Amino acid sequence: MMKKEARLQAEKIYLNAKEKITNREIAKALNVNALTVGRWKREDGWDATIKAKEQAATKEKAGLVRKKEAREKAVKLYMQAGGNITNKELAKKVGVSPATISKWKEVDAWITQIQLGPIEAEESPVDQEDSGFDLGELASPEHIIEINRKIESLLIREHLTASEILDLASAKSTLLEAIVTYLVIVRDVTEMKTTR
Repeated sequence: MMKKEARLQAEKIYLNAKEKITNREIAKALNVNALTVGRWKREDGWDATIKAKEQAATKEKAGLVRKKEAREKAVKLYMQAGGNITNKELAKKVGVSPATISKWKEVDAWITQIQLGPIEAEESPVDQEDSGFDLGELASPEHIIEINRKIESLLIREHLTASEILDLASAKSTLLEAIVTYLVIVRDVTEMKTTR
């Protein structure tokens, strides 16, 4: 075995044994002098190599723990938001990139974990029973403002479910009808006042 090859082999044996082997044992395995192995060990910094690998492993482990915690926090925030939060917002809150959030969403199938319940009354722009007024009476400015507020509560969200989009379209239509009704009433009242 050539000296260069023996030197590389000696380092490999030492690193694999993680310092739990003597120079004499390495020398015997490679048929070289133990003092030569000691010199190689010093000159090539075998101990420093082991320490660097240990530090890298510790750092990687700590990174994995942090990433696991970030992943758990991200999915929790996503579920609490009912899926209505952007990757960018989530990434900022848990300290990872939006691309990482996107990857986690896909790999863990977050969307299938969300139990989407019915839209609450305060978010439902067209739910007559919950809103407390009849669509046939939507002529006052207060009613128009109320519907518009509910529409805005949906529009500020980044993601909407299909039923929310349908509700939003219906609410916009109802709002326009209410405005037309209100304007007709205002016109009729103005005409009545002028004809007296």
